[in-house]
Amino acid sequence: MRLGWLLVVTACHHGAALPPVGPSCTAVADHVRVLLGPEAPRGPKIGEAFAARCDRDAWDSDARACMLATTSLRNPKHCKAKLTVEQRGALERDLAAIAGTPVVTRLPSTCRAYRAMIEKLGSCAGLPEGARGALELTYRELTEAWTRGTYDAHALDVQCRAMLDGLRQAVAARCGW
Repeated sequence: MRLGWLLVVTACHHGAALPPVGPSCTAVADHVRVLLGPEAPRGPKIGEAFAARCDRDAWDSDARACMLATTSLRNPKHCKAKLTVEQRGALERDLAAIAGTPVVTRLPSTCRAYRAMIEKLGSCAGLPEGARGALELTYRELTEAWTRGTYDAHALDVQCRAMLDGLRQAVAARCGW
């Protein structure tokens, strides 16, 4: 008898379009553009990439809801981890294509000075094992965010200045500079 009710219920809904669960891909893309801010030169294209990949790759409602719940790029919720490896790879390829050639030549001088300081750490015997690699990784992530349009020039300059000042203070005594 239970199977009969299941067939009746299923038959009643056959052909009826089910409403999408969770936020739409358009809402996610619009939210990404808002998070990037109006000054992000690549913001519109990044938003379009999010919408296209979300639709094309059928992102699940948990990933879309997570992205919509993100309130700041500086405090991410790691929503990409909710995507499959294939979905994440496709999005990253699209974002890399938008970024085009690296914008490293246009980095603010404070960022170039921070990079030079990291290079100089190669001659510092007092630096803990692995610290330079961690700093390299942070720098690489920052410049990749810049190429994706996550930071505007002023925000990037402020971030690099803070990192440079902090690094100078942290290693001055250890390295004898």
